[in-house]
Amino acid sequence: MSVSIDDQRRAALRARRNLNPAAAHAASRKACRRIARLSVFRRARRIGLYWPMRNEADPRLLLPYFDQRQQAFLPRVNGKRLEFIAFDGLGFRQRRSPLGIVEPTASHARPVATLDLLIVPLSAFDAAARRIGMGGGFYDRTLASQGESAFRGPWLLGLAFEVQRVERIATREWDVPLDAVASDAGIYRRATCPTSLR
Repeated sequence: MSVSIDDQRRAALRARRNLNPAAAHAASRKACRRIARLSVFRRARRIGLYWPMRNEADPRLLLPYFDQRQQAFLPRVNGKRLEFIAFDGLGFRQRRSPLGIVEPTASHARPVATLDLLIVPLSAFDAAARRIGMGGGFYDRTLASQGESAFRGPWLLGLAFEVQRVERIATREWDVPLDAVASDAGIYRRATCPTSLR
């Protein structure tokens, strides 16, 4: 009997909630160290992160690995899609969105297609880098809009704890595939990933 996506999401989120804060911080740090060693990270200049909520893995721990040529961006909800705002560290002006997400308040926003690398949150993933989101569809709608742009768009890297990995996720027609997922245990690459991780 197959497990539904909703059941997989609930089980993965329960496993994530059961991590104590110290273990979650250590796992986030380990996953971010793995990302920092990837050539796709070292080559990227404009990198989209997210502000973690509800015990998510924390991509802000990547910031110490940025060099002077790299710029971080945070998402902000605009209608049913996301736009990305540059930020220079943890002291930026912010607000909390109706969804409870910390967002930057600066006026100048970039479309997702202008980023080189986008770190994507998720509720569950599998070893083929398939992702289950939180259910709102914001990332899928935003990434689907890349087809409307002349830009290639960012390399897509999910970030999660290893306890969020499930056996196999059945993708749906609107799911935008990730190139890879990073966890504290390793990097899980999509079989048809277009760029070398080395």
